[in-house]
Amino acid sequence: MTKILLLPAALLFTFTLMACAPQPKLAGNLAMTLKNYEQAAEEYQAALKSDPDSVTLLTGLGRAYYQLGEYDKAVDTFRHATEVESYPQASFYLGLSTIMSGNRQTGFDLLKQFRYAGNINVTNSVRDMAQRLEANTDATDEYIAQKMFQAWQDGLKKQ
Repeated sequence: MTKILLLPAALLFTFTLMACAPQPKLAGNLAMTLKNYEQAAEEYQAALKSDPDSVTLLTGLGRAYYQLGEYDKAVDTFRHATEVESYPQASFYLGLSTIMSGNRQTGFDLLKQFRYAGNINVTNSVRDMAQRLEANTDATDEYIAQKMFQAWQDGLKKQ
């Protein structure tokens, strides 16, 4: 009799766990927070199967690729996102990823044209920093990325 009661309880427990499993987008966001970029990329790819033009999912996937050092994939993903919709974070990362993939001039050109609608401080901060860094031919990619992220944050602080 106990075996008969245990089977429905086990099934109920299994279905409850399945219902609590995070959606791929949320799982991707969680993996990004935990700096598990490979898992994040997998989760965002899974989520994109049902919503292939989601700018937020594409940006999440692009950021995961960026963190993994897969800059060519990041460029392609951010480019897709920016073709779907104007999204500041995707545009910013497109410029950075382009620089990191070895095409500095194109990356700086993108960042000098960067626009964050509704946030002139971030727009100006990013554009100004790109202009200054472009002239510094000795700057490493890592230094450029650090300064560009700092410019983004400085612009947000001024808002």
